[in-house]
Amino acid sequence: MSTFDIVDGLDKAGVKRDNHPKWYPPTNSDGVGLMVRNSLTETLEPFAPRNGRQVKWYTCGPTVYDASHMGHARAYLTFDILRRIMEDYFGYSVQYQMNITDIDDKIIKRARVNKLVDDYKASLGTGATAFTELQAFVSQAVDKAETSLIAKIAALSAPAENISSRAATEREEKLKESELKRDQLQGTKVKIAAATKASDFNGLFDAATGVVGELLDSLKGHTITDHSIFDEHSRKFERMFFEDCQKLGIREPDVVTRVTEYVPQVVDFIKKIESNGFAYKGETSVFFDTEAFTAAGYSYAKLKGGADKNTSEEEMAEGEGTLSKGVTGEKKSANDFALWKFSKPGEPSWPSPWGEGRPGWHIECSVMASDILGDNMDIHGGGWDLKFPHHDNECAQSEAHFCQHQWVNYFFHCGHLHIKGLKMSKSLKNFITIRQALGDELGVSPRIMRLLFLAFPWDKQMNFGDDSLKEAAERDRVLRAFFGSIDVALRKDYYGSTQGFNQADRALNAKWVEVEQRVHSALQQNFDTPSVIIALFELVAHTNQYLLSDDRVSGTLVRKVATYITKILRVFGVIQGSDAIGYVASSDSRLAPALDVFTRFRDEVRSKAKEVQQMPAFLPLCDAIRDEWLIPAGVRLEDKPGGGATTWKVDEPELLQKESDARKAALISDRLKKIQNQIETKRKVVVKWEQYVAPPTDLFRSETEKYSAFDESGIPTKDAKGEDVGASTVKKLKKEQDKYATSHNELAAKGGVEWLREQRQELADLEAQLSA
Repeated sequence: MSTFDIVDGLDKAGVKRDNHPKWYPPTNSDGVGLMVRNSLTETLEPFAPRNGRQVKWYTCGPTVYDASHMGHARAYLTFDILRRIMEDYFGYSVQYQMNITDIDDKIIKRARVNKLVDDYKASLGTGATAFTELQAFVSQAVDKAETSLIAKIAALSAPAENISSRAATEREEKLKESELKRDQLQGTKVKIAAATKASDFNGLFDAATGVVGELLDSLKGHTITDHSIFDEHSRKFERMFFEDCQKLGIREPDVVTRVTEYVPQVVDFIKKIESNGFAYKGETSVFFDTEAFTAAGYSYAKLKGGADKNTSEEEMAEGEGTLSKGVTGEKKSANDFALWKFSKPGEPSWPSPWGEGRPGWHIECSVMASDILGDNMDIHGGGWDLKFPHHDNECAQSEAHFCQHQWVNYFFHCGHLHIKGLKMSKSLKNFITIRQALGDELGVSPRIMRLLFLAFPWDKQMNFGDDSLKEAAERDRVLRAFFGSIDVALRKDYYGSTQGFNQADRALNAKWVEVEQRVHSALQQNFDTPSVIIALFELVAHTNQYLLSDDRVSGTLVRKVATYITKILRVFGVIQGSDAIGYVASSDSRLAPALDVFTRFRDEVRSKAKEVQQMPAFLPLCDAIRDEWLIPAGVRLEDKPGGGATTWKVDEPELLQKESDARKAALISDRLKKIQNQIETKRKVVVKWEQYVAPPTDLFRSETEKYSAFDESGIPTKDAKGEDVGASTVKKLKKEQDKYATSHNELAAKGGVEWLREQRQELADLEAQLSA
């Protein structure tokens, strides 16, 4: 049965199923012509909302158990770009809903581990006894972690039969992850050893926090029962998530829903599934009955490709959560999954007809999305790794609840973000948080981040690294320079020049028409932003050449081109606000003449200073105007290398300051390198001439281990045993003394000991400059 087949008639329970076919006309009825990749069919399909241009869109939100990382940005920034294109370019009216998973196995474990670790540290106290106790517990924790990893790697390395290609790929990835964790544990052991050797209590505790937390949770996790511990943990990271989204310029969802605020509705939703004959109670959970579901004529699992595909234990276990162990024996089918989990000690709980418990992972989205968007939605978004089992299970339980065959019409799954060849994951500690990326650690601006994402297909794997970031930063630099040049061109009185189109005008206009068509076609083809970026930068390059090719510039044409580029960048969220052109507001019409006059005055001062040989007095002041004083005003001065007229552009003060700081740092680095080179040169001079200070007659007198008597010129006559020195040796020594005398005399000519003292002082002064 295909994804869209409709089954009529009665199910085994005798209930008439109200089949709900997908609204799927052969072409777009709205005239937009948008084609999208639908994960339900893995094909490009015409996009056709059920209700004209009204689009109902649900995106799986974050599980707020830690700081959001770049893997989250991959999903939410990607969907922000797609949403903006649909709303601001194609004119759809999107109702955008996002959930917050604020109670989940990961949250439960992380919150209680943090509580247990804090309590344990406080209980240790201080002193030698506390350190000894901590050492013993850390050793026990490391042994347990190592044993567990060894066993897991062995199990994943063993041959696996009769598994799907996807399961095999995921198994291979999990093996790599486990091996990486093993390597990370070795690094932890090194840090533990160093802290132990130094008797550093805090250092040891910090190094071992991860393994200590795991051991504490296995021993005392059941003692944590206060709901507020889990709630406070979730609220903290939920707020951080939305703050990160604001920094990235992501539009707020129209509706945000939290799981903890929907528990009564979850219970009612499950009761309906149960009454429809698709749920049963087990020992640990209330399960969804996939066999009853398929027997009633429904399709499971749609995104995975149907129930005939093999499902691995690892896939199902991941869907049940890290705290759910040993549930496979109580299931009717391996594909069955938990709708309601009976809470164990150390887990929060809510009342239900089946017993105290909490919602399963998958049911939360079905309940919240259905409450806001109804029994059918146009788009459901999420990361690629959510396809199975999460989204497949969402579809199954929702269709079982509403007794229909189509809950979601289009699934959008964004590609993974990879680092070091592995999917980014908090558990692997191979992730970069959004705050690290936007902060001092990487210093990536939200605009550069968005330009980076636009360069990759939204539904394919994306590699995050230095090279891709440098490319995005260079695109940003090109755009800033471009908009600055446009501002300069539009400040001229172009209405006073010849109008009409010359050959260069016609070429630029033709390029704009071509790019506009390419951009539109690319956006229609599954939001192909990489092709759009290529086309836009071709237009930027063509326009830059146009501006340089002729003094006569068509201001109306340049404004048209720049306005179009700005429009598309604003659609993508690269440009915020309502400026007519560019990243920042164009120059104020009242200030522009004043800046023109000021720039001309500065040029005249520089020229006059060179003419009257007063450069040291005036050129540093002119440089300070450019490099320091105009930065807070957001004005960039660009001096022409050949001595032409200086131009000014409007730019962002923060970026100008960054560039200025970078130039200063480079100058300091160059200066320090120059001083270091001078030190090495001076040191060689001192070392060379220090060996020629003594008079030639004293050259051999210090070699008492070789000689015992010397003549009046300082040539040895007796060796150390008192025997005469041979004639050939005397000849050789006289030759060596003559050579030494030549250098000694050269030193004397330079000023002798006094000159050498000056060289030593200069060396000391240089070393002092280097360390200052």
